[in-house]
Amino acid sequence: MSINLADDAVHALNRASAAAAREGAEAISPRNILAGIVSQRAPGLLELLDPLGLELEALPEEMRDLPETYHGHLPFTSDAHEVLAAAVTAASESGGGATTSGHLLLGVARAGDALARQALEEWGLAEDALAAALVPQPDGDADTVSATPAAGTVLLVALSIALACTGDTVPDPSQDTGDPFASTPTDGALPEIGPAPPDYVPTAAGAPSTDIWLGRLGRDEQGGLVVSGLSNGTDRDGYDNQPAFDPAGDVIYYTAAMDSTQTDAFRYLVEDGATEQVTHTPDASEFSPTPIPGQAAFSAIHEKNGLQYLWRYGVDGSELGPIFATAEPVGYHAWADERTVAMFILGSPPTLQVGDALSGEIRVVAENPGRSIHRIPGSSEISFVRKVDDEEWWIERLDPGSGDSERIVRTLPAREDHAWTPGGEILMGDGTVLFAWSGDAGWREIADLGAGSGDISRIAVSPDGSRIALVRNRTDEGG
Repeated sequence: MSINLADDAVHALNRASAAAAREGAEAISPRNILAGIVSQRAPGLLELLDPLGLELEALPEEMRDLPETYHGHLPFTSDAHEVLAAAVTAASESGGGATTSGHLLLGVARAGDALARQALEEWGLAEDALAAALVPQPDGDADTVSATPAAGTVLLVALSIALACTGDTVPDPSQDTGDPFASTPTDGALPEIGPAPPDYVPTAAGAPSTDIWLGRLGRDEQGGLVVSGLSNGTDRDGYDNQPAFDPAGDVIYYTAAMDSTQTDAFRYLVEDGATEQVTHTPDASEFSPTPIPGQAAFSAIHEKNGLQYLWRYGVDGSELGPIFATAEPVGYHAWADERTVAMFILGSPPTLQVGDALSGEIRVVAENPGRSIHRIPGSSEISFVRKVDDEEWWIERLDPGSGDSERIVRTLPAREDHAWTPGGEILMGDGTVLFAWSGDAGWREIADLGAGSGDISRIAVSPDGSRIALVRNRTDEGG
């Protein structure tokens, strides 16, 4: 049975797991699901609740202030199973679309245990009013067909949802679900890549010597971020850079230059401490390997003879081909969702462009961006650095759909590499010091790696917020 979960429902259940873990529980209860729903403050849910006169601030604080941090996904209690099945049923009754956090809330109201339903009663939620609000306005005279999962499918519903809730969806390579992308770019035919120009110098020739360090990311008793257990995962002379965690957080994809002419995609197995070469393309280089949401595939910059396209590869390293034909030269990129990608396009000036991999539409949304582009956890928004001038750089939040952006905070002076924690903090390095920003505390130092260690550049955080990867320049001492 296939369960269609909207992004806000996935993140709500991730937070529910965090709520259960915080209590020391071994399984997720309906009250945990309720906490997960309300704590993320999904815009669609807020819009749904506003006409009902319900405010999240009226709920207990422990429900409203729950960060999306967890360590794996806990099982559901039998009562929570019933909530999930009721939510899927509610989605079917309201039109058959994806199950949203609003449907999860209705599932708690209909099938939650006594504690969860008491919390909703004290909040003032009326089940009938919520159900009515979830039903879209009819369009024409088409009949609406409702389908209710049979009782025997309740556990299957819960299992399907649990498999979907691991930060971003972890694809199962053994299941042939069909390729969501076209075999050729939908924006046109890829131009023929001819011989390299006489002055062509491979990017690998100028790559610095860097290492990827890995550690744990936790919190102290006051809730502040703490970095521990840092160790060098790629301790060698050469370029090891551009780390990106897979959705499960136990594999890091990265770029490595094995000589001065060639780079390939590699992966580091965090638990085993082992490294595997993924791509073997003697006539091209790969940069910035990045898992594609919902696919057993990753994207990377494919550089050949001075041209740079966004390319797709299977997790076994097989070439699946270009994603766009008219976006070139691509320098960096980040996926907002399963089809939408933000791309740094080199030029004078460089631009930030948003592409739809299914339709082939590509739009310019900003000029003079920096290289650090990231999906903001718990959303399909993108953060990027806008360089107003040499002295003024801002981290901005982009809505890929509308192309609108807003400023979040100024970067540390002359620094652009940043990453997000699931709790909403921004991390940046300045020399050997790691800083974190939050809306209430501003920039603050969270770790000093010490004199003699390499400076920090790129940063990656695992989807569950428990691991961190830092790119650092190598020092004379080999660190």
